[in-house]
Amino acid sequence: MFDFHEKRKIRNIVYSKFTIGVLLLLIGLMGMSVFERFVALRTISEKREIKEEEVMLLNERAAALESDVEYLKKGRGVEEELRNRFDVAREGEKVVVIVGEEEEGENIDALAIPPGTEENSRAPWWQFFKFW
Repeated sequence: MFDFHEKRKIRNIVYSKFTIGVLLLLIGLMGMSVFERFVALRTISEKREIKEEEVMLLNERAAALESDVEYLKKGRGVEEELRNRFDVAREGEKVVVIVGEEEEGENIDALAIPPGTEENSRAPWWQFFKFW
């Protein structure tokens, strides 16, 4: 009979409103913790995807730069790059300037008078701003 009364006391303690409230509070705190971890996991996975894309782009850029370096290690590559960027010519080479045909109505009178001639020196000073 003693076991029956002991079981009843334990049952009254376990099923009391206080014990159920404490258990619900613990369940709620654990649920909040799980939700916070879930949100953190999502943000980290999004950041990881962004970083993986950046790494992929950087790898592509590194490959392009490697090919440029290999190209510039050759003598012809350096020469071509210098010619493209700075309009230089080797010693002894001549530059050819190709000019298009004159079109009718095009005003080239200012170019026809060479600088230092009398006609050009008599022009008023404000005509300097004419071509701006």
